[in-house]
Amino acid sequence: MWCKKIQELLKSDYLDGQANQKEEQLVKEHLAGCGLCRKLEEELRAQQALLKNAKRIAVPESLWQNIRQGIASEELSGTRGLLQRLRDYVFRPRPAFVLASALTMIIFITFFFIFAVQKRQFDDAGSDMAVYSLNGESDDSLYSLGTNIEEYFL
Repeated sequence: MWCKKIQELLKSDYLDGQANQKEEQLVKEHLAGCGLCRKLEEELRAQQALLKNAKRIAVPESLWQNIRQGIASEELSGTRGLLQRLRDYVFRPRPAFVLASALTMIIFITFFFIFAVQKRQFDDAGSDMAVYSLNGESDDSLYSLGTNIEEYFL
């Protein structure tokens, strides 16, 4: 565990002189007893020396101009970027939402099917029922009583 922390400090702050006194003392004590971390320090110092002696090359002005244009176009399209982010958020696939929608549809179709089957059974059972007409004018009646309702009760 200590080696990992020391190696992080070597790569980030220690060799650059940015480590605080406590971290610097910790690294020095660890390097005195750990050959692996000491070897890493030597390699990093060698790389650092190569980079310090490297020749600097001037960047062409056209490259800087392209970078400036890219930044400017990014700033101008800030509203479009907001709309694009909103569109991405709304239309992002969400597995839980898709699963819930699918289950809702399955339940809806199941209930619809059950309702349709029960209605059909009810309709089929209703055809066995006899319909009586009191005045004999009903087309649905199987048995007509042959009288008007007023006459029947009077």
